[in-house]
Amino acid sequence: MAAGATHRPVQTRCADCPIRYRAVCSHCEAKDFEELERIKTYRTYAPGETIAWAGEHMPLVGSVVDGVAMLSSTLPDGRRQMVGLLLPSDFVGRPGRAGLSFDVVAATEITLCMFNKSEFERMVG
Repeated sequence: MAAGATHRPVQTRCADCPIRYRAVCSHCEAKDFEELERIKTYRTYAPGETIAWAGEHMPLVGSVVDGVAMLSSTLPDGRRQMVGLLLPSDFVGRPGRAGLSFDVVAATEITLCMFNKSEFERMVG
């Protein structure tokens, strides 16, 4: 993950989260929430701030809680192409993969509920 994000104190229990029934955690059982509570952290990014670069090693994965991120790629001639948006409940990062295919940049102020990738993979694996 790119440097510069602010860390927010954990203020929302998973059971009270606004994306609880839409995010990857919607498939969790009650016992899983205890583990999620232990391994999660919130990160907030300002508009225009890079969340992750294409090809960068991603030690964290997580869900968009609030805000919008833009997925983009750099074309061979240097132009940037927007290829998608991440909205609340969308997942950032891919368990089992080292990095991303696209840059992820905050389009608005965005808050992510993040997990250490290896701990998350262990939990869902």
